[in-house]
Amino acid sequence: MLRAKLKQEAAGEDGNSSAVSLLKDEEVQASIGTSEDGVPADGDVVLLTDKRIIHISGTDADRSLTTAAIEDIGIVEITRQSAGGYGAFIWAALAFFVSFVLWRFVIDNQTIAIAAAGIVALMGVYLIFDRMTSRGGHILSFKANGADIHCLLPEGGDQAATDALITRLFELKEERSKPHHAQSFSPR
Repeated sequence: MLRAKLKQEAAGEDGNSSAVSLLKDEEVQASIGTSEDGVPADGDVVLLTDKRIIHISGTDADRSLTTAAIEDIGIVEITRQSAGGYGAFIWAALAFFVSFVLWRFVIDNQTIAIAAAGIVALMGVYLIFDRMTSRGGHILSFKANGADIHCLLPEGGDQAATDALITRLFELKEERSKPHHAQSFSPR
């Protein structure tokens, strides 16, 4: 079902290829970042097929596609990305400074000066609050023969789907690493 949706979207109404086409006899085993009907959404999407990992990132206007063969993947890592550096605190400090300058030196009308300074100070408070409460995101990384594929996992995403994708990836690797059993025969 997901295979048909991917191929159908790949053709697109305007003839442009905005999604991914699967190889012949390739089937999707697990996915992260697709909608409930299996269509890749905007943002990062990871598809695990029986032959490769496919990472789609960006929007339809600016889409990037990265693939790696299952056999080449050696390490899968989930890391937590911090919410960001000190930029929000610097902007908040600047907002408090500007609110003080507006209140004391720029605006002569005391009521308007206090209102303008209060609004700018509230922006600074919001920046600090936003920085303190933002959790950052999780990054799923596949390491394959010296190359890394990094995928930003959806915020509040389904951890079970991520675990299932990783488990299925290593099951497929194990299946492919086992030699095919040759039929034994006795010499005559």
